[in-house]
Amino acid sequence: MATPTPAVRAALRRRRIAAGAGLGALLLATAGGTTAMVGSVQAAPTCTAPRNVTVATTDEMYDLVFAQARKVENQRTVCVHYDVRNIPSSTVDLQLKTGAPEAPDIWIPDASLWVNDVSSKLGDGWVNVIGTVATSPVVLGVPTALKGDPLAKPVDTWANMLARGGLLTVQDPGSTSSALTTMQAANNTSLDHDKRTKLLRSVLQLSRGTMSMTTLSQRATQGPGLARIFPLSEQQLIAYDRSAKTPLDTLVPAQGATQMDYPYVTTVKADPVPAPAARALYSALTSPDGTQALTKAGFRTPARDGRAPAYPSGSPLGRDLKLVPPISVKQTVASYKAWVDLARDARMLVLIDVSGSMSTPVNAGSTRIDLLVGTAVGALGALPPTTQLGAWAFSTNLQGKGKDWVPLSNGINTIGGTPAGLKYRDQLTATAKTLPKYVARNGDTALYDTIWAAYQYSTKTYDNNYVNSVVVLTDGTNDDPGGGLDLKGLIANLKKQYRADRPVKIVTIAMGTDTDPTALKQIATSTDGLSYTTRDPSEITSVFVDAFLQRN
Repeated sequence: MATPTPAVRAALRRRRIAAGAGLGALLLATAGGTTAMVGSVQAAPTCTAPRNVTVATTDEMYDLVFAQARKVENQRTVCVHYDVRNIPSSTVDLQLKTGAPEAPDIWIPDASLWVNDVSSKLGDGWVNVIGTVATSPVVLGVPTALKGDPLAKPVDTWANMLARGGLLTVQDPGSTSSALTTMQAANNTSLDHDKRTKLLRSVLQLSRGTMSMTTLSQRATQGPGLARIFPLSEQQLIAYDRSAKTPLDTLVPAQGATQMDYPYVTTVKADPVPAPAARALYSALTSPDGTQALTKAGFRTPARDGRAPAYPSGSPLGRDLKLVPPISVKQTVASYKAWVDLARDARMLVLIDVSGSMSTPVNAGSTRIDLLVGTAVGALGALPPTTQLGAWAFSTNLQGKGKDWVPLSNGINTIGGTPAGLKYRDQLTATAKTLPKYVARNGDTALYDTIWAAYQYSTKTYDNNYVNSVVVLTDGTNDDPGGGLDLKGLIANLKKQYRADRPVKIVTIAMGTDTDPTALKQIATSTDGLSYTTRDPSEITSVFVDAFLQRN
């Protein structure tokens, strides 16, 4: 589904302004158990044609919202039918960002990060938060079988907790936001480069080994070989402890517990939900009756000042539980994007400089091209098997006059996971080992023409399911006796070609002292990419891995 067109967005914006004005003018008051409209709007005496209002919320909140929706309908203070649907927050997030017609009128996600993500994509005002329905702190659940494991020992920050790896597993963000809230807290910690890289390595692994709450609950009782330590909300913890013979222990980093909140959101649509209908359901959910039901289900509520639930056996988390300080909207959006990009596989076209200078010795018995061969072989074994990779060698006139690059692969393909993928990886490995023969031709460096050709190819073959990039490995500056693009022309072309909704990012990695770091940085920046310079060519492998991890 495509992003809404400018005309559609303009029409919806007019609706948004009107909807916002209506919500500001029409308020509900609750007195003596009867909900009535303030102002000139009266309770509906008859309701022969109720307005259908779609409401989307998460699995753990569904029954509670459904019950309160039916109560509002029966009270007949508004003529409305609430079509309550159990839809993951991530699904509604995508529906709203793409302008899907099935997007709901009212949305109760399990975390405000989804609201922030929609706003960062569409702009302010497309989702309007009326208030908070409930909250639920996120901590680590530790099965009894793992109480003595080193991973279960106290830790200072969420960043260090996630970086431990080992027996730590997270729930699928498609069903709950517990993993994303821990990622927010971890990403909000001040980290040096090495610690951040370690965190991203762990997140990469965690994103590819998520499990459902049902699976984690089953494993928790099956001994140390299968049990996992995992983040979960207090509401999930209470539900587990009520049904399990042995409750989970809990672990909270000194930084504090993260928190899932449940904002009540109206969305902007061509036919916006009437303000009385939107307010009536919110008032019911936050009324004494709604608050009691939420608390009984294991949620904390604003009406109880966020105190821990006490039904029937209480929460194992004290009311004095330390919470992570509020995280800025910018940081929550950045954290979510980091998770999404790491969870998505990379699709890279790697450009390898084979100009004459790559024969320069760097240590006993090795040249620059030898190090790049080692980097290529090592990356093929270290990158996730679902990564897509292609490679070109470039210098000047490699395929005759004016043809400065030569493909080392048949397109860009998956490097593992299937027999075909494994065969392709073996072919790339064998091809990488032949790179020194190209250097023997002592060509120059048609850097700019090659980058532009590769960028056009990667844009043409763009795949929405991947993080698409062009990675440039070079030890020199643009040196093309045959002419071609200059720096100004290349950057102009890249900026014109770049699309924020279909981004192909350029990552430049310069090795040695004969490069032009300033030019390479300008090239990368023009596509919102990354630029690295290493004076020590022996560090090229670690730099390449870092570029992969930092690709968002």
